[in-house]
Amino acid sequence: MAHVVFLRAANVGGRNVFRPARLAADLAHLDVANVGAVGTFVVRAKTTEAAIRREILAQLPFEPAIVVRPASEILALVASDPFRGVSLSRDLRGWVAALSGRPKARLELPLTSPRGKDWSVRVDRVEGVFAMGLWRRRPQGFVYPNEFLEDALGLAATTRYWETIQRLAALLED
Repeated sequence: MAHVVFLRAANVGGRNVFRPARLAADLAHLDVANVGAVGTFVVRAKTTEAAIRREILAQLPFEPAIVVRPASEILALVASDPFRGVSLSRDLRGWVAALSGRPKARLELPLTSPRGKDWSVRVDRVEGVFAMGLWRRRPQGFVYPNEFLEDALGLAATTRYWETIQRLAALLED
């Protein structure tokens, strides 16, 4: 069974710098594909989540939080079409966060930051180990979904825009 790997806080702000294409090449024995988003990979070899983590950590000079999910979960997520009816654009983007575990508390959704009608980030759904919502460009400043979500849930998470999740599904279907 294939897996999808999400690295948290890699190649961000000049910290935890690595070359995703080189990592994929170094893990060629696992049939790894670099998806092009920083720290997002498909592992096609039949192996375990623990083995994938070990292999990745052995190649990196830092220890990132790593979320590994079965490919079937990504395919099911895309098939659920969570942004149906929303006109996504450069100024309104869908996002999905892979969570480091299942949230212990239920959130009252939607949850927004900042609060009110002038929000920049909105959490609309939390299902299993995925949270999803919308990011909206505002002239008052940028709120990144991950920071807000981690504070709200009390868990580590790593966020990708919806286009990346769709690219993952396309790779997995090939």
